[in-house]
Amino acid sequence: MFEDVRNLVERCIKRDRKAWEQFVERFSGLLYFSAAERLKRNGIFFGQQDLEDIVQGIFLDIWSKRRLEEVRERNKITGWLSIVAQNRALNHMVRKKERLFYKDDLFRLDNLKVDAPDLAAEEDKASLAERLFEEFGPREKIILKMNFVYDKTHREIAAFMGLPVNTVSTIIARKKASMRKKIKNFERKPGV
Repeated sequence: MFEDVRNLVERCIKRDRKAWEQFVERFSGLLYFSAAERLKRNGIFFGQQDLEDIVQGIFLDIWSKRRLEEVRERNKITGWLSIVAQNRALNHMVRKKERLFYKDDLFRLDNLKVDAPDLAAEEDKASLAERLFEEFGPREKIILKMNFVYDKTHREIAAFMGLPVNTVSTIIARKKASMRKKIKNFERKPGV
């Protein structure tokens, strides 16, 4: 069996496409399992699409950057692949989280659901929403956006953010109350 694995890896290094297909078929399950288990152990919420992105990224990286050549003990490729999958899974979720934090679209509030039916004009509503969120920190912004726009549950947000569910629930409740209060104050101002 070890000789079989070593031969398969050597053929992949020589860019044998049939060997590469066998390699992908043989080790994709291991990569899925390793990535999923690492994310579960770390309490990180993930979906099937995340796992597919992780595994495809690994295979693409291995093929295009010729990573198999770096493996010294080629008969122990399963251990190496498992470690790569675990590390890639964590890196993928960190990058995903960073994209959500820093993506300009994340903080656009025209999609924010607020109870303000009497606002005079849409531009007033949009500018109010921007002002409402200005004072919130990045953590609060991401939690509110995930809840209001992406319809994520408190539990899903907590798993993704690495926070207790009660903390997420408290943040959402307090920020919603704060926004409602500001909206009512905005509506009471003369000339608005």
